[in-house]
Amino acid sequence: MDTTPRKPTLQKIPVYEVRLVRSRRPLRLAEATVSDGELAAKALHALIGLTDREHFAALFLNGLHQVTGAHVIAVGGQHGIGTIEARTVFRAAITACASGVVLCHNHPSGDPTPSQEDIATTAKLMTAGRVLGIPVVDHVIVTRDSRRWHSMLSRGTMPPEA
Repeated sequence: MDTTPRKPTLQKIPVYEVRLVRSRRPLRLAEATVSDGELAAKALHALIGLTDREHFAALFLNGLHQVTGAHVIAVGGQHGIGTIEARTVFRAAITACASGVVLCHNHPSGDPTPSQEDIATTAKLMTAGRVLGIPVVDHVIVTRDSRRWHSMLSRGTMPPEA
C-alpha cells in the first residue's frame, strides 16, 4: 500500500476585475451640485427625459452633494420597467465610490405622479442603500416636458425611513 501523500490538483478559479467605463457621451450640467429636486430634475431630464420608453437611472453624489457621475440602470417598455433589483441599482454606485444617489425614472405618459409601485420600489432601495452606506437622497420622476417633474423629497412622497 502506497502511503505517499498525493499532490493536490490545482483548480483554476477565475479572477475578476471590476471596472467603471466612462461613456463617450458626457452629461452636461449647469450646476454641479444637486441642492434640490429642481436641479436634480434638470440634470436627469437631460439624461432620460426625452426617451420614448421608461428608463431608470441614478446620479452619483459625493459627500457635498456634487454630481460625480450618472448611470442608466434599466430600460423598459413604454409603460414600465418591471422589477428593479437593488444590486443592479447600487453596483455602479459602489464602483464609482458614491456617497449618495438620486434615483430617477421617466414617465413617457407625461404624468410625473409616482405610482404605488414607484413608492414601494423607492422604499426597498432606501433600505438597501442604508445597509450599503449609500443613502437614497431623492427619487425624481421626469417627463418629456422639462417643466413637469416630481421630486419625492420635495413633494413629501418619499417613503419614511424604516
